[in-house]
Amino acid sequence: MRQNVSLKLFFTLLLTVSYLLTTTKVATWAYESFAGGNKFAEGTMIGPIDVSNRSADEAYKQVNEKVNEWKQSATMTLVLEGKEATLPTNAFTFHIEESMKQAVSGKRTPLLVSVDHEALQQAITSIGALSDWMDVEKVKAQLEHEAASLTSAQLSLQQYVREDMQQETVLSQATIPLHEELRAISQTAMTIEPKQIFSVLDFFEKQGLSISKEAMTLFASALYEAIIPTNFEIVERHTSAVLQNGVKAGFEAAVEQNKKDFIFFNPNDQSYTIEVRAEDGQMKVALVGIPFIYQYAVKTDPIEYYDPKTIVQYSALLKPNEKRVKEEGKKGMLIRLYKEVYDRNRTLVETVLVSEDFYPPIHRVEVRGLRSETSETPNESPNESPNESPAPNESSTPNETPSTELTEQEDIWGNENEQIKGNEDETS
Repeated sequence: MRQNVSLKLFFTLLLTVSYLLTTTKVATWAYESFAGGNKFAEGTMIGPIDVSNRSADEAYKQVNEKVNEWKQSATMTLVLEGKEATLPTNAFTFHIEESMKQAVSGKRTPLLVSVDHEALQQAITSIGALSDWMDVEKVKAQLEHEAASLTSAQLSLQQYVREDMQQETVLSQATIPLHEELRAISQTAMTIEPKQIFSVLDFFEKQGLSISKEAMTLFASALYEAIIPTNFEIVERHTSAVLQNGVKAGFEAAVEQNKKDFIFFNPNDQSYTIEVRAEDGQMKVALVGIPFIYQYAVKTDPIEYYDPKTIVQYSALLKPNEKRVKEEGKKGMLIRLYKEVYDRNRTLVETVLVSEDFYPPIHRVEVRGLRSETSETPNESPNESPNESPAPNESSTPNETPSTELTEQEDIWGNENEQIKGNEDETS
């Protein structure tokens, strides 16, 4: 019995001594490897830096040099719906000594780095983001990962919005009269993928529809109105000489096959859906998706109107005092559209001029009969106002040539003051 106890004690002591000798040997080898003149084995990496065949001192110097080079040249940028903030590289602290202590000869070891939390918060706040909307810890971890790789980085903060803030909703919508040709798409949903462009002409082509430019313009104008209060980017947009019925002033997007298209771009990291539906004789176009960090409001200045001029033409087919209106005329318009950008505190960040849409006035055209010389005194023309033009032989203006009508080239504006003044005869 005693012999068994002695054997157990012997083996226990033997194992203990062996363990102590082994750990001492390993510790001595590790010290000699990292503190002495021994070299790291082939394939030893600290972060992205290869320190193979280098001593601990040489490896430390090499890593320190690479870190300093990165701090001099790297750019760390945060992006949020078109706004940018640069995080200075001195906000990053590299823990080189700790990284060296964790280094394993012949293997890859992470380069340890941390980013200053306060500096990160300031950068996020500077572009209007609120920390309660963002998962700041994930942003911080990604920045540290990029810095540990000694690379520049551009992070879109949209992908770090907290999940409970990512409930899809109707963000904006527009309503137009329901054009008969648009009934074929009256229950349609279109997904605009991240970094994708959308073309109205391509859309109708994919739908296999060939419709009039009036119907396409109505649809494109509704799309334009729906996406303007967002950060979507307009790639191509046109207006017409005359504002089409059913289109709101300032929101026209004219489309014509092979000539004019309406194209926009989704710059976000999330997809958005455009829902189209017919309801009570109207078509509603809605943009659905995750709310934007910024809030957008669209407004216009008071519309500037330009009165049409009156162009007089003479015809021998009319009686001397007879007058007919060939074209009633229409006022011209200038519409300035602005987009206001607010952060989540409802603080105005910026105001952007989106467009200036000008529709020239359509001049009023009157056709009058020729007057004889015996009826040219004022008292003999009771039906004509003082502003009416004299007989052709009293004026040589092209618009009053007897028995002729103006060509398109002769329908001139005159000088700038005449354009604005308006409501006058060509000779007034």
